[in-house]
Amino acid sequence: MNMRREEPAPAETAAVKSIAKKLAQKIVFISQREMETDKAYTQIAALLHEKLYAKDKVKYFQSMLQTLLDDEETETYAASAMGSIYWEDSNPDFKEFWQQIIEMMVAGHRMGDMPSYRHPDSGKIFSAYAHTLGESFIQLMKVGSDNYDLVSELYSFCIRYENDLERRRREALKNPRSAAAKEFSAPANPKHLYDDLADFIEERAVFRARTLNPDNPNEFIQILSDRLRSTRRYVIQDLINKDSIDKKRSLEKALQEKQASAEELVYAAKPFRQGLTLYKDAKLYNNRYVEAEKRRVTFQLVPMILAVSLIGASMMDLVTLGLEEMIGLGLLAIAGRFLFNQKLMKRFYPSDMTDELEAQVGLLAPVLQKCSREQLSGFIQRQIKEVSNPHELALMQEFVTYVFSLIPKRRELLISRKDLREFIEGMSWHVSRARRGLISSAG
Repeated sequence: MNMRREEPAPAETAAVKSIAKKLAQKIVFISQREMETDKAYTQIAALLHEKLYAKDKVKYFQSMLQTLLDDEETETYAASAMGSIYWEDSNPDFKEFWQQIIEMMVAGHRMGDMPSYRHPDSGKIFSAYAHTLGESFIQLMKVGSDNYDLVSELYSFCIRYENDLERRRREALKNPRSAAAKEFSAPANPKHLYDDLADFIEERAVFRARTLNPDNPNEFIQILSDRLRSTRRYVIQDLINKDSIDKKRSLEKALQEKQASAEELVYAAKPFRQGLTLYKDAKLYNNRYVEAEKRRVTFQLVPMILAVSLIGASMMDLVTLGLEEMIGLGLLAIAGRFLFNQKLMKRFYPSDMTDELEAQVGLLAPVLQKCSREQLSGFIQRQIKEVSNPHELALMQEFVTYVFSLIPKRRELLISRKDLREFIEGMSWHVSRARRGLISSAG
Protein backbone atom coordinates (compact mmCIF):
# COMPACT_ATOMS: atom_id res chain seq x y z
CA MET A 1 0.00 0.00 0.00
CA ASN A 2 1.58 3.26 -1.10
CA MET A 3 1.15 5.91 1.59
CA ARG A 4 2.25 8.91 -0.47
CA ARG A 5 -0.21 11.74 -0.82
CA GLU A 6 -1.54 11.76 -4.37
CA GLU A 7 -3.82 14.48 -5.67
CA PRO A 8 -6.30 13.27 -8.36
CA ALA A 9 -6.18 14.86 -11.76
CA PRO A 10 -8.89 17.52 -12.52
CA ALA A 11 -10.44 15.35 -15.29
CA GLU A 12 -10.58 12.34 -12.98
CA THR A 13 -12.16 14.47 -10.24
CA ALA A 14 -14.83 15.71 -12.62
CA ALA A 15 -15.59 12.15 -13.77
CA VAL A 16 -15.84 10.93 -10.19
CA LYS A 17 -18.17 13.75 -9.22
CA SER A 18 -20.33 13.11 -12.29
CA ILE A 19 -20.71 9.39 -11.53
CA ALA A 20 -21.27 10.11 -7.83
CA LYS A 21 -23.97 12.67 -8.64
CA LYS A 22 -25.82 10.28 -10.96
CA LEU A 23 -25.76 7.51 -8.35
CA ALA A 24 -26.96 9.90 -5.66
CA GLN A 25 -29.88 10.99 -7.86
CA LYS A 26 -30.87 7.38 -8.51
CA ILE A 27 -30.76 6.57 -4.80
CA VAL A 28 -32.99 9.55 -4.02
CA PHE A 29 -35.39 8.56 -6.80
CA ILE A 30 -35.62 4.92 -5.62
CA SER A 31 -36.12 5.98 -1.98
CA GLN A 32 -38.91 8.39 -2.90
CA ARG A 33 -40.59 5.97 -5.30
CA GLU A 34 -40.63 2.91 -3.04
CA MET A 35 -42.74 3.33 0.06
CA GLU A 36 -41.49 0.13 1.70
CA THR A 37 -37.99 0.29 3.12
CA ASP A 38 -37.22 -3.34 2.31
CA LYS A 39 -37.88 -2.88 -1.39
CA ALA A 40 -35.98 0.40 -1.50
CA TYR A 41 -32.94 -1.13 0.21
CA THR A 42 -32.97 -4.14 -2.13
CA GLN A 43 -33.05 -1.97 -5.26
CA ILE A 44 -30.40 0.45 -3.95
CA ALA A 45 -28.12 -2.44 -2.96
CA ALA A 46 -28.47 -3.98 -6.43
CA LEU A 47 -27.68 -0.61 -8.06
CA LEU A 48 -24.58 0.02 -5.95
CA HIS A 49 -23.39 -3.57 -6.35
CA GLU A 50 -23.71 -3.30 -10.14
CA LYS A 51 -22.00 0.08 -10.44
CA LEU A 52 -19.38 0.10 -7.65
CA TYR A 53 -18.50 -3.50 -6.76
CA ALA A 54 -14.95 -3.33 -8.09
CA LYS A 55 -11.70 -2.20 -6.51
CA ASP A 56 -11.23 0.56 -9.07
CA LYS A 57 -14.81 1.85 -8.62
CA VAL A 58 -15.46 1.50 -4.90
CA LYS A 59 -13.78 4.90 -4.37
CA TYR A 60 -16.85 6.51 -5.98
CA PHE A 61 -18.88 5.52 -2.93
CA GLN A 62 -17.14 8.21 -0.85
CA SER A 63 -17.97 10.93 -3.35
CA MET A 64 -21.56 9.67 -3.65
CA LEU A 65 -22.06 9.85 0.12
CA GLN A 66 -20.51 13.30 0.20
CA THR A 67 -22.90 14.43 -2.55
CA LEU A 68 -25.90 13.22 -0.54
CA LEU A 69 -24.63 14.81 2.68
CA ASP A 70 -23.94 18.20 1.14
CA ASP A 71 -27.68 18.91 0.86
CA GLU A 72 -29.96 18.89 3.92
CA GLU A 73 -32.82 17.55 1.80
CA THR A 74 -30.87 14.49 0.64
CA GLU A 75 -28.60 13.80 3.62
CA THR A 76 -31.04 11.29 5.07
CA TYR A 77 -30.60 9.14 1.95
CA ALA A 78 -26.97 8.54 2.94
CA ALA A 79 -28.46 6.18 5.51
CA SER A 80 -30.27 4.37 2.69
CA ALA A 81 -27.02 4.00 0.72
CA MET A 82 -25.08 2.66 3.71
CA GLY A 83 -27.89 0.54 5.12
CA SER A 84 -28.86 -1.10 1.83
CA ILE A 85 -25.50 -2.86 1.43
CA TYR A 86 -25.65 -4.26 4.94
CA TRP A 87 -29.29 -5.24 4.29
CA GLU A 88 -28.05 -7.87 1.84
CA ASP A 89 -25.28 -9.03 4.20
CA SER A 90 -26.32 -12.67 3.89
CA ASN A 91 -24.94 -12.53 0.34
CA PRO A 92 -21.12 -12.97 0.52
CA ASP A 93 -20.64 -10.47 -2.31
CA PHE A 94 -22.39 -7.72 -0.37
CA LYS A 95 -20.46 -8.50 2.81
CA GLU A 96 -17.22 -8.21 0.87
CA PHE A 97 -18.61 -5.04 -0.75
CA TRP A 98 -19.14 -3.10 2.49
CA GLN A 99 -15.83 -4.37 3.79
CA GLN A 100 -14.16 -2.98 0.66
CA ILE A 101 -15.86 0.35 1.35
CA ILE A 102 -14.41 0.52 4.88
CA GLU A 103 -10.99 -0.54 3.61
CA MET A 104 -11.15 2.17 0.94
CA MET A 105 -12.02 4.78 3.56
CA VAL A 106 -9.23 3.61 5.87
CA ALA A 107 -6.71 3.78 3.00
CA GLY A 108 -7.89 7.25 1.99
CA HIS A 109 -7.79 8.45 5.59
CA ARG A 110 -4.23 7.17 6.07
CA MET A 111 -3.06 8.77 2.82
CA GLY A 112 -4.97 12.01 3.41
CA ASP A 113 -5.99 12.08 -0.25
CA MET A 114 -9.00 14.37 0.30
CA PRO A 115 -9.24 17.84 1.87
CA SER A 116 -9.96 17.76 5.59
CA TYR A 117 -13.30 18.83 7.06
CA ARG A 118 -13.41 21.77 9.46
CA HIS A 119 -16.28 21.87 11.94
CA PRO A 120 -18.11 25.20 11.44
CA ASP A 121 -18.75 25.83 15.16
CA SER A 122 -15.65 24.55 16.95
CA GLY A 123 -13.17 24.87 14.09
CA LYS A 124 -11.83 21.38 14.81
CA ILE A 125 -10.42 19.54 11.80
CA PHE A 126 -11.40 15.99 10.90
CA SER A 127 -10.63 13.65 8.05
CA ALA A 128 -13.00 13.82 5.09
CA TYR A 129 -13.68 10.11 5.57
CA ALA A 130 -14.37 10.52 9.29
CA HIS A 131 -16.87 13.28 8.41
CA THR A 132 -18.60 11.25 5.68
CA LEU A 133 -18.79 8.01 7.67
CA GLY A 134 -19.74 9.83 10.87
CA GLU A 135 -22.58 11.73 9.23
CA SER A 136 -23.80 8.48 7.63
CA PHE A 137 -23.88 6.85 11.07
CA ILE A 138 -25.84 9.81 12.43
CA GLN A 139 -28.35 9.58 9.60
CA LEU A 140 -28.72 5.83 10.22
CA MET A 141 -29.49 6.49 13.89
CA LYS A 142 -31.87 9.27 12.92
CA VAL A 143 -33.82 6.81 10.77
CA GLY A 144 -34.12 4.34 13.64
CA SER A 145 -32.22 3.05 16.66
CA ASP A 146 -32.49 -0.47 15.20
CA ASN A 147 -29.67 0.49 12.85
CA TYR A 148 -27.20 0.47 15.75
CA ASP A 149 -26.30 -3.16 14.96
CA LEU A 150 -25.25 -2.03 11.48
CA VAL A 151 -23.27 0.91 12.86
CA SER A 152 -21.59 -1.31 15.44
CA GLU A 153 -20.67 -3.91 12.81
CA LEU A 154 -19.14 -1.32 10.47
CA TYR A 155 -17.30 0.42 13.29
CA SER A 156 -15.98 -2.87 14.74
CA PHE A 157 -14.69 -3.96 11.34
CA CYS A 158 -12.97 -0.59 10.92
CA ILE A 159 -11.20 -0.98 14.30
CA ARG A 160 -10.09 -4.55 13.60
CA TYR A 161 -8.93 -3.74 10.08
CA GLU A 162 -6.87 -0.73 11.15
CA ASN A 163 -5.27 -2.61 14.02
CA ASP A 164 -4.41 -5.46 11.68
CA LEU A 165 -2.84 -2.98 9.25
CA GLU A 166 -0.79 -1.43 12.02
CA ARG A 167 0.35 -4.84 13.27
CA ARG A 168 1.45 -5.86 9.77
CA ARG A 169 3.26 -2.53 9.34
CA ARG A 170 5.20 -3.02 12.60
CA GLU A 171 6.16 -6.54 11.57
CA ALA A 172 7.27 -5.33 8.14
CA LEU A 173 9.39 -2.56 9.62
CA LYS A 174 11.39 -5.11 11.60
CA ASN A 175 13.22 -5.64 8.31
CA PRO A 176 13.48 -2.10 6.83
CA ARG A 177 15.00 -3.31 3.55
CA SER A 178 12.23 -5.76 2.72
CA ALA A 179 9.57 -5.14 0.08
CA ALA A 180 6.88 -5.25 2.77
CA ALA A 181 8.57 -2.39 4.65
CA LYS A 182 8.43 -0.21 1.54
CA GLU A 183 4.76 -1.07 1.11
CA PHE A 184 3.89 -0.19 4.71
CA SER A 185 5.57 3.17 5.05
CA ALA A 186 4.44 5.65 7.71
CA PRO A 187 0.87 6.92 7.10
CA ALA A 188 0.38 10.57 6.23
CA ASN A 189 -2.38 10.77 8.85
CA PRO A 190 -1.10 9.16 12.07
CA LYS A 191 -4.56 9.22 13.69
CA HIS A 192 -6.72 6.14 13.28
CA LEU A 193 -9.94 6.55 11.35
CA TYR A 194 -11.96 4.97 14.17
CA ASP A 195 -10.55 7.51 16.65
CA ASP A 196 -11.19 10.43 14.31
CA LEU A 197 -14.69 9.11 13.63
CA ALA A 198 -15.52 8.86 17.36
CA ASP A 199 -14.16 12.35 17.97
CA PHE A 200 -16.24 13.75 15.10
CA ILE A 201 -19.49 12.20 16.37
CA GLU A 202 -18.72 13.43 19.88
CA GLU A 203 -18.23 16.95 18.51
CA ARG A 204 -21.47 16.71 16.53
CA ALA A 205 -23.29 15.74 19.73
CA VAL A 206 -22.44 19.07 21.34
CA PHE A 207 -25.58 21.22 21.51
CA ARG A 208 -24.98 24.92 20.99
CA ALA A 209 -28.31 26.57 21.72
CA ARG A 210 -29.08 29.58 19.57
CA THR A 211 -32.60 30.06 20.96
CA LEU A 212 -34.30 29.78 24.35
CA ASN A 213 -35.63 26.34 23.46
CA PRO A 214 -34.07 23.95 26.02
CA ASP A 215 -34.68 20.80 23.93
CA ASN A 216 -31.49 19.16 22.71
CA PRO A 217 -31.95 17.77 19.18
CA ASN A 218 -28.51 16.14 19.36
CA GLU A 219 -29.32 13.85 22.25
CA PHE A 220 -29.47 10.76 20.03
CA ILE A 221 -26.02 11.68 18.64
CA GLN A 222 -24.67 11.72 22.19
CA ILE A 223 -26.12 8.26 22.74
CA LEU A 224 -24.48 7.12 19.50
CA SER A 225 -21.14 8.61 20.64
CA ASP A 226 -21.31 6.78 23.97
CA ARG A 227 -22.18 3.51 22.27
CA LEU A 228 -19.34 3.84 19.76
CA ARG A 229 -16.85 4.47 22.53
CA SER A 230 -18.16 1.42 24.39
CA THR A 231 -17.82 -0.61 21.19
CA ARG A 232 -14.27 0.65 20.72
CA ARG A 233 -13.29 -0.32 24.28
CA TYR A 234 -14.83 -3.75 23.85
CA VAL A 235 -13.21 -4.46 20.46
CA ILE A 236 -9.77 -3.19 21.47
CA GLN A 237 -9.90 -5.23 24.69
CA ASP A 238 -10.90 -8.25 22.63
CA LEU A 239 -7.94 -7.64 20.29
CA ILE A 240 -5.61 -7.32 23.29
CA ASN A 241 -6.94 -10.56 24.75
CA LYS A 242 -6.51 -12.37 21.44
CA ASP A 243 -2.98 -11.01 21.07
CA SER A 244 -2.19 -12.18 24.60
CA ILE A 245 -3.61 -15.63 23.86
CA ASP A 246 -1.72 -15.84 20.57
CA LYS A 247 1.49 -14.70 22.25
CA LYS A 248 0.97 -17.21 25.05
CA ARG A 249 0.34 -19.98 22.54
CA SER A 250 3.43 -19.05 20.54
CA LEU A 251 5.54 -18.99 23.70
CA GLU A 252 4.13 -22.34 24.79
CA LYS A 253 4.82 -23.75 21.35
CA ALA A 254 8.37 -22.40 21.40
CA LEU A 255 8.83 -23.81 24.90
CA GLN A 256 7.54 -27.22 23.80
CA GLU A 257 9.97 -27.19 20.89
CA LYS A 258 12.84 -26.43 23.28
CA GLN A 259 11.79 -28.95 25.91
CA ALA A 260 13.24 -32.43 26.09
CA SER A 261 11.15 -35.07 24.35
CA ALA A 262 9.77 -38.15 26.07
CA GLU A 263 12.35 -40.32 24.28
CA GLU A 264 15.21 -38.19 25.55
CA LEU A 265 13.93 -38.46 29.12
CA VAL A 266 13.70 -42.25 28.80
CA TYR A 267 17.24 -42.52 27.41
CA ALA A 268 18.57 -40.16 30.11
CA ALA A 269 17.49 -42.50 32.92
CA LYS A 270 20.39 -44.93 32.40
CA PRO A 271 23.15 -42.24 32.37
CA PHE A 272 21.56 -40.72 35.48
CA ARG A 273 21.67 -43.95 37.52
CA GLN A 274 25.14 -44.87 36.28
CA GLY A 275 26.36 -41.35 36.94
CA LEU A 276 24.92 -41.42 40.45
CA THR A 277 26.77 -44.67 41.20
CA LEU A 278 30.01 -43.26 39.80
CA TYR A 279 29.48 -40.06 41.78
CA LYS A 280 29.18 -42.11 44.97
CA ASP A 281 32.44 -43.91 44.13
CA ALA A 282 34.09 -40.60 43.24
CA LYS A 283 33.11 -39.21 46.64
CA LEU A 284 34.96 -42.13 48.31
CA TYR A 285 37.94 -41.87 45.96
CA ASN A 286 39.68 -39.03 47.82
CA ASN A 287 39.68 -40.83 51.18
CA ARG A 288 40.96 -44.04 49.63
CA TYR A 289 43.61 -42.16 47.71
CA VAL A 290 44.84 -40.40 50.88
CA GLU A 291 45.04 -43.71 52.73
CA ALA A 292 47.05 -45.30 49.91
CA GLU A 293 49.33 -42.27 49.77
CA LYS A 294 49.96 -42.49 53.52
CA ARG A 295 51.07 -46.10 53.19
CA ARG A 296 53.36 -45.33 50.28
CA VAL A 297 55.04 -42.44 52.09
CA THR A 298 55.43 -44.63 55.18
CA PHE A 299 57.19 -47.29 53.14
CA GLN A 300 59.50 -44.60 51.78
CA LEU A 301 60.33 -43.12 55.19
CA VAL A 302 60.85 -46.33 57.24
CA PRO A 303 64.16 -47.40 55.50
CA MET A 304 65.41 -43.82 55.62
CA ILE A 305 64.60 -43.41 59.33
CA LEU A 306 66.12 -46.81 60.11
CA ALA A 307 69.32 -46.02 58.19
CA VAL A 308 69.71 -42.59 59.72
CA SER A 309 69.10 -43.96 63.25
CA LEU A 310 71.65 -46.77 62.91
CA ILE A 311 74.29 -44.56 61.31
CA GLY A 312 73.74 -41.94 64.03
CA ALA A 313 73.98 -44.56 66.77
CA SER A 314 77.25 -45.87 65.22
CA MET A 315 78.72 -42.39 65.16
CA MET A 316 77.87 -42.06 68.90
CA ASP A 317 79.53 -45.46 69.55
CA LEU A 318 76.24 -46.96 70.67
CA VAL A 319 76.56 -49.67 68.03
CA THR A 320 79.48 -50.79 65.94
CA LEU A 321 79.01 -50.57 62.16
CA GLY A 322 81.59 -50.91 59.49
CA LEU A 323 81.94 -48.63 56.52
CA GLU A 324 80.41 -51.21 54.21
CA GLU A 325 77.37 -51.61 56.47
CA MET A 326 76.79 -47.84 56.68
CA ILE A 327 77.04 -47.58 52.88
CA GLY A 328 74.54 -50.44 52.56
CA LEU A 329 72.12 -48.70 54.94
CA GLY A 330 72.41 -45.48 52.91
CA LEU A 331 71.77 -47.35 49.68
CA LEU A 332 68.75 -49.03 51.31
CA ALA A 333 67.29 -45.63 52.30
CA ILE A 334 67.79 -44.30 48.81
CA ALA A 335 66.37 -47.47 47.25
CA GLY A 336 63.22 -47.15 49.35
CA ARG A 337 62.77 -43.64 47.98
CA PHE A 338 62.71 -44.91 44.38
CA LEU A 339 61.12 -48.27 45.06
CA PHE A 340 57.95 -46.89 46.66
CA ASN A 341 57.18 -44.08 44.16
CA GLN A 342 53.69 -43.39 42.72
CA LYS A 343 54.40 -44.99 39.37
CA LEU A 344 55.46 -48.34 40.83
CA MET A 345 52.70 -48.26 43.46
CA LYS A 346 49.94 -47.33 40.97
CA ARG A 347 48.22 -50.72 41.12
CA PHE A 348 47.66 -50.28 44.86
CA TYR A 349 45.73 -47.00 44.37
CA PRO A 350 41.90 -46.88 44.05
CA SER A 351 40.35 -46.56 40.59
CA ASP A 352 39.62 -42.98 39.49
CA MET A 353 36.00 -42.75 38.27
CA THR A 354 36.24 -39.13 37.11
CA ASP A 355 36.51 -39.87 33.39
CA GLU A 356 33.60 -42.31 33.40
CA LEU A 357 31.55 -39.92 35.53
CA GLU A 358 32.17 -37.04 33.12
CA ALA A 359 31.16 -39.25 30.20
CA GLN A 360 27.81 -40.08 31.82
CA VAL A 361 27.22 -36.47 32.84
CA GLY A 362 27.97 -35.46 29.25
CA LEU A 363 25.03 -37.63 28.14
CA LEU A 364 22.75 -36.47 30.95
CA ALA A 365 23.37 -32.70 31.10
CA PRO A 366 21.99 -31.78 27.61
CA VAL A 367 18.69 -33.49 28.48
CA LEU A 368 18.32 -31.84 31.91
CA GLN A 369 19.19 -28.51 30.29
CA LYS A 370 16.04 -28.76 28.17
CA CYS A 371 13.76 -29.83 31.03
CA SER A 372 11.07 -27.58 32.45
CA ARG A 373 10.39 -27.72 36.16
CA GLU A 374 7.49 -30.15 35.66
CA GLN A 375 9.59 -32.43 33.44
CA LEU A 376 12.52 -32.33 35.85
CA SER A 377 10.26 -33.12 38.81
CA GLY A 378 8.71 -36.12 37.08
CA PHE A 379 12.10 -37.39 35.88
CA ILE A 380 13.76 -37.17 39.33
CA GLN A 381 10.82 -38.80 41.10
CA ARG A 382 11.02 -41.74 38.70
CA GLN A 383 14.76 -42.08 39.39
CA ILE A 384 14.19 -41.96 43.15
CA LYS A 385 11.87 -44.97 42.81
CA GLU A 386 14.43 -46.83 40.69
CA VAL A 387 17.46 -46.30 42.97
CA SER A 388 17.81 -49.14 45.49
CA ASN A 389 20.95 -47.99 47.31
CA PRO A 390 20.37 -45.78 50.39
CA HIS A 391 23.84 -44.23 50.06
CA GLU A 392 23.15 -43.25 46.47
CA LEU A 393 19.79 -41.75 47.49
CA ALA A 394 21.53 -39.63 50.12
CA LEU A 395 23.81 -38.20 47.42
CA MET A 396 21.08 -37.54 44.86
CA GLN A 397 20.65 -33.83 45.70
CA GLU A 398 24.40 -33.27 45.49
CA PHE A 399 24.55 -35.17 42.20
CA VAL A 400 21.77 -33.09 40.59
CA THR A 401 23.52 -29.90 41.75
CA TYR A 402 26.80 -31.25 40.35
CA VAL A 403 25.24 -31.99 36.95
CA PHE A 404 23.69 -28.52 36.62
CA SER A 405 26.95 -26.88 37.72
CA LEU A 406 28.73 -28.50 34.74
CA ILE A 407 26.27 -27.14 32.14
CA PRO A 408 28.27 -24.48 30.22
CA LYS A 409 25.39 -22.31 28.94
CA ARG A 410 23.30 -21.79 32.05
CA ARG A 411 21.37 -18.94 30.46
CA GLU A 412 19.78 -21.44 28.08
CA LEU A 413 18.24 -23.44 30.94
CA LEU A 414 14.46 -23.68 30.67
CA ILE A 415 14.20 -23.74 34.46
CA SER A 416 15.17 -20.57 36.30
CA ARG A 417 17.85 -20.56 38.98
CA LYS A 418 15.29 -19.79 41.64
CA ASP A 419 13.04 -22.67 40.59
CA LEU A 420 16.05 -24.99 40.37
CA ARG A 421 17.17 -24.06 43.88
CA GLU A 422 13.67 -24.57 45.26
CA PHE A 423 13.36 -27.87 43.42
CA ILE A 424 16.65 -29.24 44.77
CA GLU A 425 15.71 -28.17 48.29
CA GLY A 426 12.31 -29.85 47.89
CA MET A 427 13.92 -33.13 46.81
CA SER A 428 14.99 -33.85 50.41
CA TRP A 429 11.49 -34.92 51.44
CA HIS A 430 11.14 -37.45 48.61
CA VAL A 431 14.70 -38.73 49.13
CA SER A 432 14.20 -39.16 52.88
CA ARG A 433 10.93 -41.00 52.34
CA ALA A 434 12.53 -43.36 49.82
CA ARG A 435 15.52 -44.01 52.13
CA ARG A 436 13.24 -44.85 55.05
CA GLY A 437 11.38 -47.30 52.84
CA LEU A 438 14.61 -49.00 51.76
CA ILE A 439 16.04 -49.19 55.28
CA SER A 440 12.84 -50.53 56.80
CA SER A 441 12.48 -53.16 54.05
CA ALA A 442 16.12 -54.21 54.54
CA GLY A 443 15.63 -54.44 58.34
